[in-house]
Amino acid sequence: MRPSAMIRTLYRHRHSPIVTELPTEQLQSAVRDPQARLWIDMQAPSAEEYALVLEQLYRFHPLAIEDVVSDVHVPKVDDYGSYLYLVVHTLGLGQERMAIETHEVDIFLGNSYLITIHDEPMPVIDKLWRTDYHQERGLARGPAILLYDLLDRQVDSYVPLLEEFEIQVEALGDAIFRQERDQDEVLLNDILTAKTSALRLRRILIPQRELMQRLARSDYEVIPADARIYFRDVYDHMVRLADLTDSMRDLVSSTIETHLALANNRMSEVMKVLTIISTIFIPLSFLAGVYGMNFEHMPELYWRWAYPAIWLVFLSVGAGMLLFFRRRQWL
Repeated sequence: MRPSAMIRTLYRHRHSPIVTELPTEQLQSAVRDPQARLWIDMQAPSAEEYALVLEQLYRFHPLAIEDVVSDVHVPKVDDYGSYLYLVVHTLGLGQERMAIETHEVDIFLGNSYLITIHDEPMPVIDKLWRTDYHQERGLARGPAILLYDLLDRQVDSYVPLLEEFEIQVEALGDAIFRQERDQDEVLLNDILTAKTSALRLRRILIPQRELMQRLARSDYEVIPADARIYFRDVYDHMVRLADLTDSMRDLVSSTIETHLALANNRMSEVMKVLTIISTIFIPLSFLAGVYGMNFEHMPELYWRWAYPAIWLVFLSVGAGMLLFFRRRQWL
């Protein structure tokens, strides 16, 4: 019986050629072989597949298995002596224009094996899943170096994504100054999505940077001393990405502040116009109220030119106030 299509295997025994897709019976013997090197990749595994690999074949700690199944963790590394349990996150574009999503990847690293578990397809793993690659590199150099190759390529794939996100945020800032009324809702949605993405990046990349530092400096049994320098290289890349994340967060925050400032400025312009109109009509309303009173002895009411005269007064008052406002540079 062969393993499920959701479980892929790469097997190498000493200097023997790479064997792919081991049957379950051979997989059990490969796990017990100290001279073997094995990579097991599980994509969206079922409960039966979890039980087969994590409980029956390797007998991992129940807490580690619980963490794998729960799938709600920030990046971390747990040392169980004979193996490490790691949680890392990949980055990808979301469905919305300014959205960046993260996907959890659970990893078990032992002296002779590497197990990767993820729900979504991982292009980086697919690129490394080549038998020719593992003849001289990959499994040929050990699971720890294979993990380095995986993490290094994954981190390298973040750079163009983050740079593109930064360009989009800058374009979003430019769009704020030329926004049209019918685009307000779309623009506001993009701003809020960009803010959420920036916060998500910081929440993931900062702990992942610390994870790489621990792999590079801690004395883990399953990571040879000569392999730690490779993880230090990944850590250096993560430091740069973390700094880029901070700058993008600041950029998004300044974009939001600019949007609010422009919205307040437009509101102020509207209120200024309404205030000027109200101010002009205050004396006009006063005059209209005076001559709207029903007193019998009002001399102007019986003057032939009273009606055009009051209109002349109205227009003069309005024009005079507008001229006064302009000279004070209120208009």
